[in-house]
Amino acid sequence: MNPQVNWQKIRDELQRLADVDKLKNEVHRIGTELRKFDLNKVLSPKAAEKVKSFEKRYADVVKSLGQAQVQVDREFNKLLRQIKDHRSDVTKVMNEQKGKLEKISTELKQRFKRGKNEAVDVAAAAKPARPKARAAAGAALKETTARPARATKRNGKATRKGRATQ
Repeated sequence: MNPQVNWQKIRDELQRLADVDKLKNEVHRIGTELRKFDLNKVLSPKAAEKVKSFEKRYADVVKSLGQAQVQVDREFNKLLRQIKDHRSDVTKVMNEQKGKLEKISTELKQRFKRGKNEAVDVAAAAKPARPKARAAAGAALKETTARPARATKRNGKATRKGRATQ
């Protein structure tokens, strides 16, 4: 099963393909034949009807794809505009909050920069101080209105396992 190779045929084909002028002429000839070829003359009437229906369906599909692409582009651009609007709103709020936080941060840094003792005084100053006279009056009022301690009442009955004993 040793197939013989026809070297002469291969050599002739390579020489024909290597010649550019012959190749150009052959491409022109094939192009003119294709332009002259009419598919409808070769097809049977049933096949021609099928081709027309396929062409119509193809045109409908292409049209619907174009409409869908336009709709997708509109929706995408709408969403993109909304995202940009929300982004600008968020960055605005974020910058406002950042400014407030930086202001509070600098105030706290200044408070704690003064020293530990002064920081404690600042914290105490945040609470409203009671005047000493009011404090003394409040303490005296508590002493006078204090109730005496209650003595426990006993009626002399001790209970043992739910029974009264006398």
